[in-house]
Amino acid sequence: MDTASTHGDNFVFGIGSATDVNASASGTMDVENDAPADERAGTDEEEEEEDEEEDLVEDDLIMLTRALTNERAAPDILEYEGTALENLMELVDFQLKRISTQPALVANILKMDVDRVKYLVRSYLRTRLYKIEQHARHYTNDPIYRERLSQNELDYANGFVELGDKHIRSSFLDQLPPHLRDMNESNIRGLDMVPKPDLDSAVFCKVRTNVGEFQFEAR
Repeated sequence: MDTASTHGDNFVFGIGSATDVNASASGTMDVENDAPADERAGTDEEEEEEDEEEDLVEDDLIMLTRALTNERAAPDILEYEGTALENLMELVDFQLKRISTQPALVANILKMDVDRVKYLVRSYLRTRLYKIEQHARHYTNDPIYRERLSQNELDYANGFVELGDKHIRSSFLDQLPPHLRDMNESNIRGLDMVPKPDLDSAVFCKVRTNVGEFQFEAR
């Protein structure tokens, strides 16, 4: 009889018979009841470690999903979820290496999981890149927003601003008088040349914990 046993994500296939499983009837050790204590302890520790790893992966998925939802709803760019993103990308790389060594059914399941995680990561990064392109100069000028960007995002924003400046100057700005070439000034009526996100726009939020009475600050 062909038998197959699973342990976590690993599938182990072998050939056996019904008498092999119940070998204790002929005097050999009962696998289920009489296994050495150190072996049972080792198995329990491995299962606990796998459960902890699964919980960590689940936490990273929840965190990045929530970050994507918040990023899409917020008018300005939020803090970069670097830790969860790096953990999930490591998981993707690990699963991609395993897919080729797994049976077809398992490989398809792993591939679906990998595709879901990659879609989540791409959506999160594309949402942030869109915001950066909309207000690149503002984000690079403001130290608070600079802290919210990853190093790659900051490099991209600086490069985006530099390319835009070169295009504008070569197109028409260099033809204007020197005192009209500044692209960062504000006039006496408070109109700023640098576009900023509308922090007064309406957003939808969900209260996850009871904080009692709370008063928003007046703007």
